[in-house]
Amino acid sequence: MTISILDMRVLETNSVALGIPLIRLMEAAGKSVADVVSNRFKPHHVDRIVVMVGKGGNGGDGLVAARYLDSRGYNVEVLPAYRREEITHPDTLANYDIVSRLNTIRIHKPGDLKALEDADIVIDGLLGTGVRGELRDPIRSMVEKANSINAKLKVAIDTPTGVDPDTGEVHGVAFKADVTVTFHDVKKGLEKAREYTGEIIAANIGIPRDASRYVGPGDVIHRIPRRARDAHKGSSGRILVIGGSNSYTGAPALSGLAALKSGSDLSFIAVPESVRGIIASYSPELITIPYSGKYLEVENLETVKKIVEDTRPHVVVVGPGLGRRKDTLTSVKKLIEWLLERDIYMVLDADALKAFGIGELKFNGKAVLTPHRGEFKALTGIALTGDPERDWGEVKKAASGFEATIVLKSPVDIISDGIHTRFNRTGNPYMAIGGTGDVLTGVIASVLARTKNPFYAGCIGTYVNGLTGDLLLKRREHVSPMNMINVLPEIFYNPLERHLEVHSPTKS
Repeated sequence: MTISILDMRVLETNSVALGIPLIRLMEAAGKSVADVVSNRFKPHHVDRIVVMVGKGGNGGDGLVAARYLDSRGYNVEVLPAYRREEITHPDTLANYDIVSRLNTIRIHKPGDLKALEDADIVIDGLLGTGVRGELRDPIRSMVEKANSINAKLKVAIDTPTGVDPDTGEVHGVAFKADVTVTFHDVKKGLEKAREYTGEIIAANIGIPRDASRYVGPGDVIHRIPRRARDAHKGSSGRILVIGGSNSYTGAPALSGLAALKSGSDLSFIAVPESVRGIIASYSPELITIPYSGKYLEVENLETVKKIVEDTRPHVVVVGPGLGRRKDTLTSVKKLIEWLLERDIYMVLDADALKAFGIGELKFNGKAVLTPHRGEFKALTGIALTGDPERDWGEVKKAASGFEATIVLKSPVDIISDGIHTRFNRTGNPYMAIGGTGDVLTGVIASVLARTKNPFYAGCIGTYVNGLTGDLLLKRREHVSPMNMINVLPEIFYNPLERHLEVHSPTKS
C-alpha cells in the first residue's frame, strides 16, 4: 500500500492522542534504519558510517539510528547540517543531546563535507518528507558530496532528500540511495523515483490501527486547509440552512450558529416568514431570509431557489426543524433534486431524511446524510444491531447506494462514503438531548465548505461535536447545545490539547 504525507501526519498526530509520543515513533524509526544496515554488513566489514542529519524529525531518526549502530559496535559519525541552536524539532534536539554525550560517536562541524570522504556507509537523515522545491545549501552541497563518493551502501531515511514523497518529482538534485527505509507504508511518490530510492523497505514503527480506524485530532489539524492570507468575507464558508417551521424554531438557529463557531464566515437561514423574528433573535450573526407562510411548501420553492442563487452558498443544510408535513417532504425532495442539478454540496438532517428512501435519489458524492439508527431503518429498511463491528458493512453498503457519505449517529458513530469507513468514539450519554444533532449538522457543513470533501467533513464534524460534549463533561459544565457551540472554537484551535485534556491516559 501507499500513503500520502498528509495521511501520515494524521496518523502520527492520532497516535499522540492515543498516548504514543512522537519520540517513541522516532525511536522505532531510527532502530528500523539501524536494523537494515546491520542485516547487510557486520561491524568488522565497515570502517566508517556517516549519518547526515537535518534539523527536523528526519534528523532525529538519523540520530537514533546512529545510537543503535554505535551500540552494536559500528564506528559511527554524525554530520549535522546545522548548529544545535538551529534544530527545530524538540525530539530531534533531545536525541542530539543524547548523542553528544557519547564519546564513541563523533559529531562533525556542521556542513563539513570532508567528513563524507572515505565513508563506507552514508545515511541520509537531512530532509525526508519535508522537502520543498530545490535544495539549498548547506543541504544541497551535502547531498552532492554524498552522491559523489563510492560508498558500500547509501541509505535514505523515509524518502531521499530532494525527492517529493507525494509526486516523486526532483527539483535539481536529490540523494541517490541504494536503500530507502520508509515508515508505516510506502510514500506515494517513491515508486516513481526508483533512480533515487533504490530498494524500498516499509518499516513498521508501531502506529496502532486505531490511529486510522478512529477519527482523531490529526484529522482536524491536518485535513482542514488554513485560512488564506488574502481571505475575504465568505471565502472560508457561506452556509445556507433551510429549516425551521411554525412548530420548530431552535434547530436551524443551532445549526447556523454551530457553522459560524466552527469557522464559517456567513450563515444564512431561509425560514418561514411566521418565525423569522424568533430565529433572528437567537443572534445578530444569523442572516435570516424569509419566505411566505408557516412551513416549507411547494409554492415556496421558487422563492427558496432564488435565496440559494442570491446567497451562493458553499454548502446547503436542509432539514433542521422543517417538520414532517406531507407537502413539506414533497418540497424537500424537489429541492434536493434541484440542488443536485447545480452540483451544490448538501448536509441533510432530521426531517429532510424522511423525504426519500433507498433507490430514490443518488447524491453523486455531494452530500452528507446524518441519520440515527431509527432514521437509517426508515431510509433503508435495515434494522441495525447497535454493534459497530456488525453494522459498519450495512452503513457502507447504504452509502454506496446513495452515493453519499453517511454519518450514523450512535454511541460509536460510523462514517462511510461507500469506499472508506471510519469510526468515532467521542461523545457521551449526556448529549442525548434535543439540539445536539443540529449542532453536529452545522459543524459538518462548516468543515465541508472548507475541505470540499464530504467524507472528511463527516469524520471531522462527528469527532469535534462529540469532543465538545466530552470537554464540557470533563469540566463539570452542563452539556447543552449552546454550551457545545461556545466551546467549538477551543477545539478547532487546539484539537490535540483539548483531546488530551479529556482523554489523556495519564489523567483520571
